[in-house]
Amino acid sequence: MNNTIKIYTTLLISFLTGTLFALHGKIVFYDGTYVMGKVTKVDEATVYIIPIGLDTPEGVLIGNIDSLNMENGMVPVLNSAVKYFYEKGEFIANNDDWMDEYERSNSSNIQNLDVLDEYIFQEEQRKNWEYYNLSLSGGVPLIAAESLVETDAEYGKGFTMSPNIGFSFQTPYMQLGPVDYSGGVTIMNYSFKASHQGHIEALQIASILSFDFNPILYFMPDNFHLTVEVGPSYNVAYDMDQTLGYYPNIDFPDGDSTVLFDSKYRGIGANMGASAQYWFTDFPIGFKFFFSSYIVPQAPPFTNVYTFFISSGLSMNIVLKRYHKNNKPK
Repeated sequence: MNNTIKIYTTLLISFLTGTLFALHGKIVFYDGTYVMGKVTKVDEATVYIIPIGLDTPEGVLIGNIDSLNMENGMVPVLNSAVKYFYEKGEFIANNDDWMDEYERSNSSNIQNLDVLDEYIFQEEQRKNWEYYNLSLSGGVPLIAAESLVETDAEYGKGFTMSPNIGFSFQTPYMQLGPVDYSGGVTIMNYSFKASHQGHIEALQIASILSFDFNPILYFMPDNFHLTVEVGPSYNVAYDMDQTLGYYPNIDFPDGDSTVLFDSKYRGIGANMGASAQYWFTDFPIGFKFFFSSYIVPQAPPFTNVYTFFISSGLSMNIVLKRYHKNNKPK
């Protein structure tokens, strides 16, 4: 009878000690999974934790732990190194490194992880399109408005447009009702040449809002996205030639056809387009095939009148995420 009382007393004291002096903590493993519960003890080799859903503590070897984060902000374990011991509600700084070699040699061991499997959570990794990204794009003009293309039979073969090269910066996609959205800024060049417009070489700075329909088209592959992009733009020429001898159909104001018209080419415009995007999982890159319509001012003296052209091309996106072994693909 006395032995029975002693056993129950010992068990009760052990239980109360572990419960009273336990702090909530989160053990993060190297594969990104984690387990949460009450931490009862941290020693040289093991963290003892009562996972949520269990009643008794389980031991996890230090070598398996990326970090241990406590509810009071303490980090007793970091990169499989014990920074603080914990027992009976007290933290004691670990000023010795004699256990480092032992911990490294046991980094691949697992203690009682089978018991913890159903209590270990897999933290969802962010997708590549949920990061900031930079992109380089190239496009080829396909269609131009009649107001931009030559209509005079004598000079009709002189109209040309150059390929477009652009750079852009884009924010992560975030939820907006049934779709996702992202903002960005694009810088692109374009040029056109016609006898009634002259030769214009310009830069365009555009603010773009992109809408991703992947959440609605859930039956499509997760890495494939269909988007619509719209936004205002500002256009300014970095080179302009309206010499009358080369571009004889230019309609100068006041009937003066003997002087070079020297107004500046600049003005507000708009961009609208659609794209199909594919994002890799094993590499931090993605590709985008796009069709875009660009509304731009006509050449001087008609910069208050708009024209447009349509380009199609390919863009390569570089995902701006910091490398870490936890974001390696499984």
